[in-house]
Amino acid sequence: MNSKYKILIVEDEILVATDIQESLEGLGYTVQGMVDTGLKAIEAVEEQLPDLILMDINLKGEMTGIEAATIITRNNDVPIIYLTANTDIDTVNKAKVALPYGYISKPFTDKDLQTNIEIAIFKFANDVKLKMESEQFNTFFDLKDHEKNQIIVHGQKGLEKINIKDVYFIENDGKQTIIHLLEDEVVADKSFVELTGLFPKKSFVQVSQFFVINTSKVFAVKYPEIIIADKMTVISVDEQYKEMIKTINSELGEIIDNE
Repeated sequence: MNSKYKILIVEDEILVATDIQESLEGLGYTVQGMVDTGLKAIEAVEEQLPDLILMDINLKGEMTGIEAATIITRNNDVPIIYLTANTDIDTVNKAKVALPYGYISKPFTDKDLQTNIEIAIFKFANDVKLKMESEQFNTFFDLKDHEKNQIIVHGQKGLEKINIKDVYFIENDGKQTIIHLLEDEVVADKSFVELTGLFPKKSFVQVSQFFVINTSKVFAVKYPEIIIADKMTVISVDEQYKEMIKTINSELGEIIDNE
C-alpha cells in the first residue's frame, strides 16, 4: 500500500543505512536510493525528487545533514525527517532551521519509522493543500521568484509533484490545460495562462495560443513547425509567435527554416 512513496536515505554508516533500507522495504515503502554525504543528497534530489527524505544529522564530510537539508528545501518541496543519536536540546534547536517534518532518535524501531513517515507525508500533503488554497499560492509557487525545480499542481489524480525538466510542453485543448511528460499527461485545474505563468520564461516559450514548449525538449525546427524530441510531436507555430522561436533556433544551432 505504501510502495507509492519513494524515500531517499541519507546516512553515512553503511550498516545503519542497510538496516533502514530493509525496514522500509519490509514496511512496503520504495527506497529511491541511499547516499552517504550531503552533496550526494542534493544531487540525488535534483535528479529525481523523492516523496520523503530520511536525513542523518551528523554526516561526515564538509556538509552536515542540517546544511544539506537547508539547501534542499530552499529549492524543493519535500518533507525531511532527521535521524540522529544526539537528543540534546542544542542539536534539536540547530535542526529546526530546515523545518523538518520529523525527528527520530537512534536506535529506533520499525514502528517508530513507519509512524513518523506516515505523519510527515500526511502533514506535508495538508501543508501543500493549504498553500494551494491560499490567496498567495501563485506567488508561493512562482518560479520566476523562487527558482524552484518542481511545482505542485492539483490534477485529476489529486496533488501531483512535477519536475520542471521533465515537462515537454503544455497544451490548451480548449477545455482543459494539459502538462505533457514523456510517458504521462497531467490535467491541471488551472487555466492555461495561470499554469504557464508558473514556468520559467527562459526555457518555456509560447509558440501558439494552444502551446507552450520546453525549449530543451525541441528536436528540430522547420518553420512553421516544431518537432518535440522523444515524443516526436509536431507543433505548429502561430505567425504572431514566429519571433519567439529565434531563441530556440540559436540554442539548436543548425536549423532548417523554410519560410
